Amino acid sequence: MTPSAVALVRFLLMWAALWAICGLWRIDTRIQREHWPRVLFAGCMSMGIYMIFFLGGMGQTSPAEGSIILATAPILTYLFSIVLRQEQLQWLALLGTAIAFGGVSMVILGGHLAGSGSLVGNLLVAVSAVLWATSVLQMRPLLQIYQPLPLMTQAMAGAVIPLAIFGGRDALQIHPETWNAVTWANLAQMVFGSGLIGFLGIYRGVREVGPTVATRYQLTIPMIATFFSWLIYHQTPQPLQWLGMVVVISGIALAAYARSRAA
Repeated sequence: MTPSAVALVRFLLMWAALWAICGLWRIDTRIQREHWPRVLFAGCMSMGIYMIFFLGGMGQTSPAEGSIILATAPILTYLFSIVLRQEQLQWLALLGTAIAFGGVSMVILGGHLAGSGSLVGNLLVAVSAVLWATSVLQMRPLLQIYQPLPLMTQAMAGAVIPLAIFGGRDALQIHPETWNAVTWANLAQMVFGSGLIGFLGIYRGVREVGPTVATRYQLTIPMIATFFSWLIYHQTPQPLQWLGMVVVISGIALAAYARSRAA
C-alpha cells in the first residue's frame, strides 16, 4: 500500500476497534458541547495531519533516520510548553535543545549524502514531530476532564476529512485478497500495537505525568529502530549519522537533566 492508503486503512480499523471496545465495556463517550472544537482540533492534528506528514515522510526515508528525527518531539513539547506557560524556561535545557537540533541536522545531512533517505522525506518527518508536540499539548487540558479511551475515540472524528482526502483514492485501489500473512501481521501491529496501545499509552501518560515527561520515553525509539533497520533491512548508519545520533542523545540528556534538577 502507498503511505496515504496505509494512513486511511489504519485509521478506519483503529476507529472501529475503539467504538467496539467502548460498546462492549459500556464506556460513556459523551463530550460536553463547549469542548467539541478543541477535541476535534486535537484529533485532526494527532490522528490526521500528523499522520499524513509522518507516513509521507517515512515512505521516503529510512526507519533509523525517521525515528531519530521524530525523537525531537519531546524537546519541541518542552519548548511549546514554555511558550504556553505550562513550564518555566531553563537555560541549560534550552542549550540541550539547541545541541539536539544540531545532531538532527547531522542525521538528515548524513542520510541525504548516503542516499539512504531523501531530504524531502526527512523534512516531512521533522514537520510531523512539530505537529505531534502541538497535539500532545492540546490534549493535556482535555485529559484532565475525560478518560483517555473515550476522548481518543471521539477525537478521531477530527481526522476523517484530512485522511479521506489524503488516502481515499489509493485506499480504493488496494486488493486485500493478494496480501500474505506478513502483510496482515504488519497491519495488525500498526492498528493494535503502535496504534491503539501506543496512542492510549501516551494519552494516559500525558494525563498522569504531563506531556514533557510522557513524551520523553520516545527517546528510546531511535536506538530500537536503528537496530531493527539493520537487522531487517541491513541499513547501516553512516559515520556522520552515528555522530549526529550521539549529539542528539547528548542534547536530550542535558535538557532532561536540567528539567530534573529544576524539579
